[in-house]
Amino acid sequence: MNARVPCVGDRASRPLRKPSRGLMKPVFAVLLLCAAAPGAVLASLPVPTHLISTDTPRIEDPDSLVHRYLQAVDRGELEIFGQTLDRSMIVPTRVEYVYELSSRATRIKIHSNLKQPLPVPGQPDCRILGVSAVMEDGHIIETESHVWMKP
Repeated sequence: MNARVPCVGDRASRPLRKPSRGLMKPVFAVLLLCAAAPGAVLASLPVPTHLISTDTPRIEDPDSLVHRYLQAVDRGELEIFGQTLDRSMIVPTRVEYVYELSSRATRIKIHSNLKQPLPVPGQPDCRILGVSAVMEDGHIIETESHVWMKP
C-alpha cells in the first residue's frame, strides 16, 4: 500500500503508517486463551476408564413385564389417536430391553399386534396393525403405532 498523507509543516507528503502490531499481539493472545480455556477445563474433568459398566444390567422376567403391561392397559394407559385400547384388542409379541450407556437406565419396550386393524384418522388407505409401549415404573409413558398402507 503506497498511500501518502500530507504533512502539516512541510509540503512533502509521507507514507501512511500501518496499524501498530503492538496492539494486535495482546488481542490475539486473549482470543487464543479464550479458545483454549474450554478445552483445558474439559480435559481436567475425570473420564471413566470404561464406558460400559462391568455390573450386569438388571433384566427382569419378560412374563412379569407383560403382566405389568397388561395391568397398565387395564388402567386405560394404552391410547392411540385418542382411542383407548383394552386387553382384548392386543396380543403382546415381544419385549425389548434397551440399556442407555449415558444414564445407566434400562428402557423396556413391549410390542403388541392388534387382533383387528384400526383405521388411522384422516387416512382412509392406512391401518394400524400394531403398537409399542415404553414402560417405566409399571406405567406406560410412551406409545407408538405401527401403520401400514392397504394393498
